[in-house]
Amino acid sequence: MTAADLVIRDAVVHTLDAARPRATALAVREGLIVAVGDARDVRPHIGPRTEVVEGPGQAVTPGLVDSHQHPLLGVAGNRGADAGGFTTLDGLTGVIRRACEGLPPDAWIVVTGVEYSALPPEAMHRRLIDDAVGGRPAFLWSADAHNALMSTEGLRRAGITGPVGFGDRAEVTVDGDGVPTGRLHELSAVLLGYGAVPPPDAGELARDAARLFAAQAAAGITGVHVPDLWPGTAAVLDALDDGDRLPLRVLLAPWALPGDVEETLDTVRALRDRGPGRRWRTGAVKFFLDGTIDGGSAWLHRPDCAGEGRFPVWEDPGRYDAAVRRVVELGLPCFTHAIGDHAVTHALDSYRRAGAPRRGRHRIEHAEIIDDADIARFGELDVVASMQPTHLDWTLPDHTDNWSRRLGPDRCGRGWRCADIVRAGGRVALGSDWPLTCYDPRVIMAGAVLRRPAGRPDRRPVGGDQALTPAQALAGYTAWAAYGAGEEHLAGRIREGLRADLTVFGGDPLATPPDELPDLPVTMTVLGGRVVHRA
Repeated sequence: MTAADLVIRDAVVHTLDAARPRATALAVREGLIVAVGDARDVRPHIGPRTEVVEGPGQAVTPGLVDSHQHPLLGVAGNRGADAGGFTTLDGLTGVIRRACEGLPPDAWIVVTGVEYSALPPEAMHRRLIDDAVGGRPAFLWSADAHNALMSTEGLRRAGITGPVGFGDRAEVTVDGDGVPTGRLHELSAVLLGYGAVPPPDAGELARDAARLFAAQAAAGITGVHVPDLWPGTAAVLDALDDGDRLPLRVLLAPWALPGDVEETLDTVRALRDRGPGRRWRTGAVKFFLDGTIDGGSAWLHRPDCAGEGRFPVWEDPGRYDAAVRRVVELGLPCFTHAIGDHAVTHALDSYRRAGAPRRGRHRIEHAEIIDDADIARFGELDVVASMQPTHLDWTLPDHTDNWSRRLGPDRCGRGWRCADIVRAGGRVALGSDWPLTCYDPRVIMAGAVLRRPAGRPDRRPVGGDQALTPAQALAGYTAWAAYGAGEEHLAGRIREGLRADLTVFGGDPLATPPDELPDLPVTMTVLGGRVVHRA
């Protein structure tokens, strides 16, 4: 018998395998798990070159996978000031003025995380920030990235002088005389404006991405699903992979906006056919069916309390249905951003008509509000709900937040129905939506269980009946994440023959109180049998 490369023994091993839920030892050879059981089972695999990790006090799980994040978008946009937590216009302009200190008069000012309480969508206007930026070009991202505000000089640099047609419901809002207010509503418009901001050079982008992925590996992450195609993504991933600086696996799902479906599908074909052997692959196509509740653009069965939420992003939802069919014909699944209940219903209907892809599962991203009649359909149609529990942190127990006020008292308590989906036989893949929230899976798993921020026992849960159990939260980062990527026969469990992607904790995550889970050490992260992080 060929000796193993790595053996871990005398640990708590949560396999996520129904046939053998618990073990105390495992062995890894040539990137695969070759033995699972106890010390006697792995002893024959130990040779002179085997690394043996003694595991008392440690716990091993399948490698943690973040099913929804935007790493290159976050890295590229992480060069400005963060306005998160500033809930008034005065607080926001203070952030802007501090960001301008010491900068040349023509320097771009980029601000991220702008709270809707500081700058409500209906009040967004360049005159509110022009004085603070001192005539500089400026771009302010809203906290959910579905709205942005540009200064007068920023609009001039972007060449935005009036209304723009996007082929969807995105818009450059204008005053009564047709002059842009500076507000960019929904992604097509936001990306148009941000295109004027000078990008980092390719080397800087790759270095920053390498640091990000190393930090994520140190948090126990062995894989990320990226539902976008930020400029330079493929080149950066190739450079890191070729240089052996990619310590996790990446599943790419390029986004197809309503106006560029054909171009995106051509890109997907080219990326998909690149050949095996890489740590990243293109495995789905991302669609936006609606926007956000906070911004008034989620597609709801009933309008929100401001009379908004009546339409999808697509002017003709039938074109979305046709695009879904095109993706299925390519053999790929669709990941659809659907936040409002009407958007969720329509996406499920479209998936039912288009049929299942050859590999993977259709997913619905976010699914913040779901109609009762649709809960069981996730399991019945084999559609995975990709959800981000820490989005709940913006929702206050007293419902005085913007999200709750938008929905009204009869709906605001029925968000993020994770437990209902699981009880009805569905699967929930968990993720962060970084850079909009923290990427640490320990924080997010704790939030899924607590339904409030970890470490805040003074704050009441929001929708406590929708809490996942610790075991379900772990499944959301492992077995259910793999299932949502069509990799359940490769990963997501600790079983002989599966990939040796592993996360090792300095304690048992299922026995640790959820409020303490964010502080549980990650002692080792293993990717394909290779240690990529060691505490």
